[in-house]
Amino acid sequence: MELNMMLNGLELWKASGGFANEPHVHDDWYQITLPVKGQCHLVQEQQAYPLQAGLGIIAHPRMEHFFEIGSNSAVIVIKFRNLPVGRLEDSDRPGAQTEFRTTQTFDPAEISRLFRGWNALLLDDAPEPLQIQETELAVETYLGRMLTGQPNESNLTLATAGIGVVGSTGSGLVCGQLQNLYQRTSSNGGASIDPHLRRVLEYIHSDYTSPMDIESMAAVAHQSRYHFMRSFKALTGSTPYQYVLNLRVEEATRRLRHTTDSVTTISFGLGFSNVSQFYRAFQRVTGVTPMEYRNQM
Repeated sequence: MELNMMLNGLELWKASGGFANEPHVHDDWYQITLPVKGQCHLVQEQQAYPLQAGLGIIAHPRMEHFFEIGSNSAVIVIKFRNLPVGRLEDSDRPGAQTEFRTTQTFDPAEISRLFRGWNALLLDDAPEPLQIQETELAVETYLGRMLTGQPNESNLTLATAGIGVVGSTGSGLVCGQLQNLYQRTSSNGGASIDPHLRRVLEYIHSDYTSPMDIESMAAVAHQSRYHFMRSFKALTGSTPYQYVLNLRVEEATRRLRHTTDSVTTISFGLGFSNVSQFYRAFQRVTGVTPMEYRNQM
């Protein structure tokens, strides 16, 4: 069985229940092979590596490699074109080190859990650019931490893995908290808040029905993408995508209560790419479907 996910600069897939490929090379891709169950018999540059779960191996571009797993084994493979050492972006280190140890240790349970979260992206028929970007940053942050041997200093990877919205505690509570946060940061009481992050919130609240991207938000915050993701979550308790999605659901509840607009009209008016995406987001936040919510009024 194979499970594939393609992102802009990343390719992720998982194989289990028996798999073997032919010797091959990637001209411009790095590849890290992570056995998460059983054993993986891998050959790289004519050297054999019997890999157990928790011991991975990295192939640099133009390195010949192939592997085989048995029926009771599973492996996750991540291919990337650019070195995903996210923390180096926060430092002024040009020409970062591009060579890593051939073998890498990792936590099989952690990567399996994260992979499930990243793969949740495929549940949406047309994922938004902001959603894709957060997933890419999550994968890059995980790889950067593993390849450089750095500890998990924050929960950024875990936080962005879920891809969905914040909890299902009811729109009144979740969205009300967001509105209160915005009001606090926009008032005199928000003087201690980073003014650049305050401007990011103002930017989001003024145009959250339109497509947004991490690069633009990070530019407003005067931060790198990685630093921005950490500081935004520290301030709001959610990722930018989750924050935007909850604002849209909050406005959807208002329109369902106070207008006769159809669910389809509300969905597209709030920037959702399709009605099914709107239904899933709305139900995860409120616990009910849009029509159930309207009928309760």
